[in-house]
Amino acid sequence: MGSTSSCRGLFITGCFLALLLPLIILGKSCHKVKLTVPPVISSGSMVGKVSLKSCMLPNDVVGGTNNPDFIVEHVDSHYAIYSTKRITMPDHALSFGIILMDTTTLTEKIIHVKLVNDAKAGKKRHVRELLRRTKRRWRPMPFSVHENYRGKYPAHVQQIQSDTQVDYEILYSITGQGVDQPPFGLFTINAETGDIYITAQVDREQYPIFKLMAYAKTRDGYAPESPLDLDILVEDDNDNAPVFTEETFCAEVLEHSKVGSVVGRVNATDRDQPGTAHTLLRYYLIQQIPPSPIMFNIDPKYGIVTTYSNKLDREIQDQYTLLIEVRDMDGGRGSLSSTGTMSVTVLDINDYAPAFIKQSYQVEVNENESGIVILRIPIVDNDLTKTPNWRAVFSITQGNELGHFNITTDPNTNEGLLHVIKGINYEEYKRFLLQVAVANEVSLITQSGTKSSGVSTIPVTVIVKDVDEGPECQPPIKELRMKENQTVGTFVVEMPAFDPETKSSSGIRYNILSDPLSLFNIDGNTGRITTAKVIDYESKAIPTHQYNLTLLATDQSGKSGTCTLLMTIEDVNDNIPTVPRSELTICRTGRSYATVEATDDDSVPHSKPYFFSLDNNKDTTITNKWRIVSQDGSTARIEEVSDLPLGSYVVPLKIVDKQGSGSTQEIVVRKCDCFDSLSCSSRLSANNVSLGGLAILVMVLSALLFALLLCLLMACLCGSGAALSKTGFPDDGPQQNLLINNTEAPGADVMDANFKVPVILVNPVTSGRAPSGSHESGQNGQHITQTMKTTHGRLDQPGGRQTLQSHREGYHTMESGRHAYGEWHSFVNTRLGDKLYMCGQDEEHQHGEDYVVPYNYEGKGSVAGSVGCCSELRGEEDRMDFLNQLEPKFRTLAEVCAKK
Repeated sequence: MGSTSSCRGLFITGCFLALLLPLIILGKSCHKVKLTVPPVISSGSMVGKVSLKSCMLPNDVVGGTNNPDFIVEHVDSHYAIYSTKRITMPDHALSFGIILMDTTTLTEKIIHVKLVNDAKAGKKRHVRELLRRTKRRWRPMPFSVHENYRGKYPAHVQQIQSDTQVDYEILYSITGQGVDQPPFGLFTINAETGDIYITAQVDREQYPIFKLMAYAKTRDGYAPESPLDLDILVEDDNDNAPVFTEETFCAEVLEHSKVGSVVGRVNATDRDQPGTAHTLLRYYLIQQIPPSPIMFNIDPKYGIVTTYSNKLDREIQDQYTLLIEVRDMDGGRGSLSSTGTMSVTVLDINDYAPAFIKQSYQVEVNENESGIVILRIPIVDNDLTKTPNWRAVFSITQGNELGHFNITTDPNTNEGLLHVIKGINYEEYKRFLLQVAVANEVSLITQSGTKSSGVSTIPVTVIVKDVDEGPECQPPIKELRMKENQTVGTFVVEMPAFDPETKSSSGIRYNILSDPLSLFNIDGNTGRITTAKVIDYESKAIPTHQYNLTLLATDQSGKSGTCTLLMTIEDVNDNIPTVPRSELTICRTGRSYATVEATDDDSVPHSKPYFFSLDNNKDTTITNKWRIVSQDGSTARIEEVSDLPLGSYVVPLKIVDKQGSGSTQEIVVRKCDCFDSLSCSSRLSANNVSLGGLAILVMVLSALLFALLLCLLMACLCGSGAALSKTGFPDDGPQQNLLINNTEAPGADVMDANFKVPVILVNPVTSGRAPSGSHESGQNGQHITQTMKTTHGRLDQPGGRQTLQSHREGYHTMESGRHAYGEWHSFVNTRLGDKLYMCGQDEEHQHGEDYVVPYNYEGKGSVAGSVGCCSELRGEEDRMDFLNQLEPKFRTLAEVCAKK
């Protein structure tokens, strides 16, 4: 009980002192901080809070204080100062410093803290409170319990009493967390005395505070006191060891780093109450693997690992493992600890220069060889492979002025590869002395920390070996220009070859190795080249006008060499300008000119610009009708001088090229009416209108179709009142004419070749109306039945083609009796329907094209006469001059339908 009362008194005293402290005192200066404290500062109590945000740089950390009686802990966004022992304030102020450390430079700076005794102020506040107090509350001072208390249970915690128990019989009760809320039953109360007990151990990390509600009531339920908020604090016990935040911390450091270089930082957490010594951690480096020599150090307060030596060498040791321990209670007595590891990787720097294995090299190469590797040069570099510190860069610093050699790096072996990129002539160069240099991709770092090129060099001797070579031409590729149209056998050039060893052309034979168009011949003994064909500059086989000829020269030993002749074909003026389009059009209204465009197969300067002019040798008046206006050198405009009538005109136009070569060409210019003001829309002119046969046929057939429809309509209207007759047909619609359409062969669809259709010829003079109710032939008409064969779906006469003229001659003699319209209609429709059905079906059930087509007679005085569906007007009957006298509307229709 004595210990409990002592702890309780210490806690109450600390809380009372804490009420007198400012919660947060912000330093107005980064050099001095002033805090007001009570006369006695309890051990572990908070002295005050300071804000160091404006004082700290990005690399700064708080390194504690320079007075062991005080410690600093980070709380939220501020730093809290705690006392480590009981301190009685002297009469004067107490000062100490907060240490700020720069983790980069490891320099320190001090923030001065001044503690001022506030005894007088505290006394005045106490007196003022006593004067203001009128009634003592039944609320007790805040009280606490110890976590992990190992005494007897239930253990007394506190007692609550109400002043009203003098007047009433009071019963006390509590509710809240730990009573009727989890954890249930942890606290109990004596209802009569108000003593509160705890029944079991409690863990502060799980329940740092219990908030209860206390009640004071009479037995009948009357409450003379208001309910009391009761907070029970759980005092911390150092029952949690600090734990590292990572299982293994990984860090990297460059080899040969300076002493004190930051490698990394470890961090640990403690579940105990923050701001107490239970969470004041301290770090220790307890083991390094490998253990010797010692390369690293650790800051005990902040866990920052730094280099202890500048002898880190990746080529000797590239990995270290550090075993680190962390302790709470600032590492003092009763502290708890745990261990962790840090893995440190030593990074490579280019501290080794590449070195050649040998002092020099000598290599041989055959003359004229190229594109081969003649030497591999190995090196040694201890830096990390496949990195810029290891990769070598080779170069040739001397001896390669002619560009015969090149050197590259093998990416896998880091060797230098010496290439011959241009063939060497032994007769000119027999030996090369090269100097090869090597360095890394990045600069070399010396032991003093400075950068260097790290270049190493080595001599390489290249000996050229003589080889028996084939004949050569000088030059091996020769360019030549020749004009087109050279006669066969014309000398072009002579291409002699010689032996490079003897410098002689004796005994060398020549052949053409490549001549795609077989344009040339060669003398096998001398290499003299002549033309085998006439070469045309405009030939499509040589579109670029460049021709390559390859020759093969062979010596007596059988060795050969090639010579190339690059020939450029030059143009001569062998073509004159021509006009691709010789028929042009101008308009009476609208475009009053025609554009002539000339072309020439020759190239410049044998073509453009072209010169246009009128040739008046045959017609001296041509210049009075036309004029020529040149435009861009390739085109000209033909314009009429005077207003010419509509029609076609021949304009003699002389066209010459830049060299004066050319001729006179006749251009046909047609003047016409242009409906779009740009070009003629038909071949008709105002003075000469002619229609094509197809256009006439279309118009006539359209008219006949319209007449046929009109006749059928009249027949339907007039036939209803006609009398029936057995010997005659009623007057038909198309003026009592029967037009016969024959064919030359029997149709495939007609099964019976003797299929017959009776035809009635009626006198055209009669009115076409039979007597009502008459069925016999009478005096007003003559019934003539003519049997006609049908072939291929058309009607034929048994004796040949029946013409329209024969019908005209028989009209006046074939007057017989008439039949009623109904009889005629029944007779004809029945047979025509059967016939049309037979003609209208083929093997694929498609409609046939063979029908009985009626044609009408236009009447006497018609200029066109009778027109059949397949008739062709010949000779004088084809004249259509009468169309010229038609009305303007019909002329427009004729122009649209005219032949193009």
